[in-house]
Amino acid sequence: MAFLVGGLFFLFFTAIIIPEWFIIYLPFSGLSNFFANNIIYSLISTVVILHFIFVGTFYYTVNVDPYVIQITSYRVLLDLFKKKDYVDIPHTMLRDYSFFDRPFSFNKTLMLKIETQSGKKVAKRFNITLMSENEIERISEVFDRIIVKNN
Repeated sequence: MAFLVGGLFFLFFTAIIIPEWFIIYLPFSGLSNFFANNIIYSLISTVVILHFIFVGTFYYTVNVDPYVIQITSYRVLLDLFKKKDYVDIPHTMLRDYSFFDRPFSFNKTLMLKIETQSGKKVAKRFNITLMSENEIERISEVFDRIIVKNN
């Protein structure tokens, strides 16, 4: 995840800041001429960076021990001071789960269906960025075992 965020800032720096510096401070150089004539590259990288900022890149942790499920998810770039999505529940509260793909995004959504002690049913959603199929399979196997054990 840190690699993705670092790569985005590197892309921003090399595609927007450096060309602007050449255009403003060295207007008669060959590099300045190249950057001024090919401004489309800076615009494309700006669109990509804004997409990642607004759609979001989420950092997540999923920990399942023999008694408790702990899941945390938060947006890396914009939600540094915002409350994180967090759940810490015993295995007996998990009723169902599912993964959803988000269109035009690298994000997936993990939805947990939880039943509280009072019988109230709650759906909790966690946004997750760049989760591999292997991770999804491992989490699914663990959650399936928990659900079978609960029923």
